[in-house]
Amino acid sequence: MKLYTGNKNPPFALDLALDGTRLSYSVRPIMQREFVGDPTKDHPGGGKYFDQSLITEWRGDFGVLGEPIYQRTLDLQAFQQHPEFSDHASFMLYAPVGRMERSAAPEGVYVQTPNLYVATLASKMDAQAYHASVLQTHPLGHILVPFRASPLEDWSLGFNVFDPVLIKAGRGIKVVPAITLALVREETLPVVRFVGGHSVEVAASEELAIGFRLETPEGVPITDRDAEVYLEATAGYLVGRRIKTVGGQGSTSFRPDGMAAGENAKIKVGFKYFSGTDDLMVNVL
Repeated sequence: MKLYTGNKNPPFALDLALDGTRLSYSVRPIMQREFVGDPTKDHPGGGKYFDQSLITEWRGDFGVLGEPIYQRTLDLQAFQQHPEFSDHASFMLYAPVGRMERSAAPEGVYVQTPNLYVATLASKMDAQAYHASVLQTHPLGHILVPFRASPLEDWSLGFNVFDPVLIKAGRGIKVVPAITLALVREETLPVVRFVGGHSVEVAASEELAIGFRLETPEGVPITDRDAEVYLEATAGYLVGRRIKTVGGQGSTSFRPDGMAAGENAKIKVGFKYFSGTDDLMVNVL
């Protein structure tokens, strides 16, 4: 399983292990090498050196010390029974570390694993705005699920850690440095796109066939997975608004009912909790 790292949080050490379907992670305090030394001597920047005998191991220029300040174990397979389990899902993980130390988040938030896209569906907020203004805390990480039918090996992890060197990952976890978790979600999770362009024409008395398919963010068709696709139109009538793909592809029909020549309608396609991954403009002749 891939573990993508963002760099939002102040430094702390992160240990992760994957045992079958059980993911365990713990957060441990650190001290930068420049502040570690003989505790009886003064540091040039003020105060005494941090006692080097308290360091249990070094990760790059960071000394790891003490017992975990937070630890948790999750059964990933149990997420399939999560009430918000869906195609294109991002389950958020929280912990009282890093940015969260300066927030007023209630303790209960640390045991929650909400689907980000369910939480932001109504407001259409991006993750940063949602966490800053609504939840008033920042996530430690996330668990990304491409499709409901995806096996666990297709899932991926993301954690906000200051430097990848601070991560100790167990067997079966590959650490991949990234810029932000928002970018990871954007570049990892699948999308739905219309086939044949972004604009079509239809006579007011005719019916229009519309095709769409699952793709990677880079535009590569996905043919070995399927999903429930949701569509909506600003005008006219969609014969099917919730379609299950077959071999990664699906179709429906659109009728320009109640529309006149010269008018247009925008059709959006996406997932249940992540709408509008692509748009199609229909122009009525």
